[in-house]
Amino acid sequence: MREVASRTFSSFSVPGFRLMWSADIALNWAEFMEIIILSWFVLEQTESPLALGIFAALRFTGTLAAPFFGVIVDKFGRRLIFLVSRGSFLLTSATILILSFLGLLNIFAILLLSAFAGLSRSMDMIVRQSILPDVVGELRLSNGVALSRMGRDVTQIVGPVCGGILMEVAGVGFSYIIVVSLYSLSLFLIFLVKGLPDKVTGAASIASSSVLNNLVEGFRYVKSERLLVGLLAVAFVVNLTAFPLNQTLLAVSAKEVMGVGAYELGWLVGAYSFGSLIGTLAIGSLPGLGSAGKIMFIGSVFWHIGIIAMAFMEWFYPSIPLLILVGSAQSFSMVTMAMMILRYTSPEMRGRIIGLRQLAVYGLPLGLLVSGYVAEDFGVFVALVMNGIVGIVLLLMSLRFWPVMISRQRFME
Repeated sequence: MREVASRTFSSFSVPGFRLMWSADIALNWAEFMEIIILSWFVLEQTESPLALGIFAALRFTGTLAAPFFGVIVDKFGRRLIFLVSRGSFLLTSATILILSFLGLLNIFAILLLSAFAGLSRSMDMIVRQSILPDVVGELRLSNGVALSRMGRDVTQIVGPVCGGILMEVAGVGFSYIIVVSLYSLSLFLIFLVKGLPDKVTGAASIASSSVLNNLVEGFRYVKSERLLVGLLAVAFVVNLTAFPLNQTLLAVSAKEVMGVGAYELGWLVGAYSFGSLIGTLAIGSLPGLGSAGKIMFIGSVFWHIGIIAMAFMEWFYPSIPLLILVGSAQSFSMVTMAMMILRYTSPEMRGRIIGLRQLAVYGLPLGLLVSGYVAEDFGVFVALVMNGIVGIVLLLMSLRFWPVMISRQRFME
């Protein structure tokens, strides 16, 4: 047991990783509180699933610029970019706090600030993932990815529940005092991390060439690696059809089908995240993932089967165990995907490839808009069933075009 525990949490022996992990806990806790608080605010103000879909889609505006962000991360100082991205979260949340107490907070302001936060989110995710191998080292990379995901899953359990409770008892303004405090803590902890690379070692050509040239190099690199092309295709599919469940459709189902409030919505999202945590811990404890591609693909398919099953759930309590299972399937899909992308990408290309990986997240705002439209005009049942079936079909097509995703085997420490 001690050996398993030591292997599961080995990256915590690195001081820099402990600080980064704690900073991410604070950031994600605040972010998941915001999602519940603002989602419920938008639903109450508009009574429109489509408006909720637009709000959620704007949170991912940075996906279009992600490839350029990836080049910037490889080209310029990563420590500075990390601090700027964390500071921008603080600025956005502080603006919402001030507008709320002044009585000026409205849907237009929420949508505008969400679009700005979407840029910050993409930049932060790219720099965080590109720095991780430098912080934990190649031998602990898989474990570092799993523990980072575990921290996100923990906060995705606690954050929505806290956000739902605060929204019910205190409203937007007082809830955002906690949100701003957490973002401030995250910025402070990142400032304490020592040894973050300012530039990629041995990447003088990156510094001397243009952003556009570096971006083209990133596309050429991906094109030469069929495995990476397949992984990016699967990433696009799950963002298009699977992630709308916990981003918007779960809130619509809670309000319109189950007839519950923000407090219960927080518990539903928390159950989903608890399942994701279980899946992440299971992956992180494994000594190796030689069949990572198969695990990723099976997890993706079961994720969509769970979405179809959620369409038939009309009651609050029976939904919780189902959401735990769906969340576990999500982790088996997304954690193994992240491990494979980092493992099969050369160090000097990681920022650009992760930027292109974020471009695949553009499937999410598209999926959110389509899901919101379908849920508003045809009902959330149709939206869930459609997403589940379309997702499975697209996954099978991806496997048909890129079978290397499950046929290429490589031991992952």
